[in-house]
Amino acid sequence: MNVNIIVNEILKMRDLKMANNNTPDDYSDSDPDDGNSNEFTSCTCLIEKHVSDEYILHLTATNENNPMCVLGLSNYTCEVYTIGNNQIDKISLLHAYEDTVIGCKFSTTDRNSLYTGSSDGSIHLWDMRILKKPVMLFKDTTVTDDSQKKPLTCFDISSNDRLLAAGTDLCGSDVFTLFWDVRKHDLLGGYWESHTDIITEVKFHPNDMNKLISGSVDGLINLYDLSQPCEDDALIDSLNTNSSVDHIQWFKKGKKDCISCISTVTDFQLWDLEKADPYKHLSRKDLSRLIKKKKEDHIYIAGCHDSKNGLILLVGSNYGKGDFLRSLIIENTSVQPQYNFKGNHQIVRSSWYNENTNTLLTGGENGILGLWRL
Repeated sequence: MNVNIIVNEILKMRDLKMANNNTPDDYSDSDPDDGNSNEFTSCTCLIEKHVSDEYILHLTATNENNPMCVLGLSNYTCEVYTIGNNQIDKISLLHAYEDTVIGCKFSTTDRNSLYTGSSDGSIHLWDMRILKKPVMLFKDTTVTDDSQKKPLTCFDISSNDRLLAAGTDLCGSDVFTLFWDVRKHDLLGGYWESHTDIITEVKFHPNDMNKLISGSVDGLINLYDLSQPCEDDALIDSLNTNSSVDHIQWFKKGKKDCISCISTVTDFQLWDLEKADPYKHLSRKDLSRLIKKKKEDHIYIAGCHDSKNGLILLVGSNYGKGDFLRSLIIENTSVQPQYNFKGNHQIVRSSWYNENTNTLLTGGENGILGLWRL
């Protein structure tokens, strides 16, 4: 099934659910706090701006005090903004894709290199000093017929900027993890035996280009050693989440490599790679209790970010106007209240954390870009 169709159906279902559940009274405080909300520290919104009538689905930025920010929007476009001097200014429209934007990521070693991808099967590399056209195009060069191209769902770039990986939608009965050498545009190869359903996320290890994890609708998180010659040898481990995987990321617990997982049914898992089961599992009901809200059916996870104090888990409620957003701080197995984002005015669909400045960027369904001081 085409990724764009899936996204549109999900958005229709969400809009229908909100329409059915929200009465005029719902736009008041009809989902009160369940407990002491004073446990959450008020978070300061430094600046916010309505930048688009579209959903902000993806967001990335440079690690600077006055960052350059790139948004992936629901109308298949990517836009570039600068943030500084209490202003958010648009400087460029990068590209109008033929299908859904699946991500935008700055290079880990060069702030002038940006990657954007689409479910139309293409990933573009941009030089931020030019911005007139992409400097390189990555796609499946093994096919010449558009009917055979593989619709992409996600991508990531390795820590040394040498290797690009992308996951695909179902292609017949197969799904693929594809690889490119960023110095060339030809496809290096791919894996297609380790997942049985749509790949939703691929993530390189932050320090080791040969380690890759992938998450899928089939419920598996696969760990690969890319230095091995074939897929059978490369597959080191397969973790069964017993749920459809939405987002995954690497983080450290002491010196151990660990993985966080957000499922499509809004639960949160933490995995130690040396163990067969998650060492921490938070259900939607748990999250509702932790952020002090009563109506668990409206809870959603807006993002997870690694920080020096632990994992920052953003949790919101789409009840009423959808402006409720709080964060939890997770260290080892401890989960504590953190921030209350009182100035939020939307259901958050994307976020980006800058550990250097301890700031958070948020984007969402009302097309608002916000910068927060944590």
